[in-house]
Amino acid sequence: MGDYEDIARRAWRRTTWIAIGGFVVGAIVGVFLANGESALRSLLIIVGVGLSIGGLSGAVSLFTSASRLTPSMQWPVRELDRPDRRKVRRAVYSGQPIEPTGSDVAHRAADWARGAVVTLPVNLGQFLLLYLGIGGAQLPNIINDDPWASGFARIFFGALVLVAIGLSVSFVRNIRGARRYLAAVGSR
Repeated sequence: MGDYEDIARRAWRRTTWIAIGGFVVGAIVGVFLANGESALRSLLIIVGVGLSIGGLSGAVSLFTSASRLTPSMQWPVRELDRPDRRKVRRAVYSGQPIEPTGSDVAHRAADWARGAVVTLPVNLGQFLLLYLGIGGAQLPNIINDDPWASGFARIFFGALVLVAIGLSVSFVRNIRGARRYLAAVGSR
């Protein structure tokens, strides 16, 4: 599992710099695009373009790492049938170890939980950066003169925020469950 942890650690370091660089480049582009606009609209354009370029570039950076981390969650359960895979997923996300502890399914669940603890935070970061990039593009339209465009932007941005909050809560709950599972299995 050490290789996967190293991949995730390097991905976070690399993505931090890529997202910050993308935000700066986007903000510079936004300055040129905001020429002649009101102060608030100029600020929204600069921040929106910065968030779009920074978020999307960070999401692409994490995508490459997430694709390299995917085997850590696939190989432990690849030979199990559908009910056993479901049993592993439910046990790990709930943090309840599979009984009997020495069974093949219990060992596979522990391996799957190790993969989930490394992979799910990267997937969450990728998801949030992607939503930041998509939402940033709509940010300047929130105060548009066209009522249809501003209404659509507000509804779309609000929907993105609600979905991001809901899925983030789900991701965090699953990550905590996997950590509890590893703690419970490690204490035996």
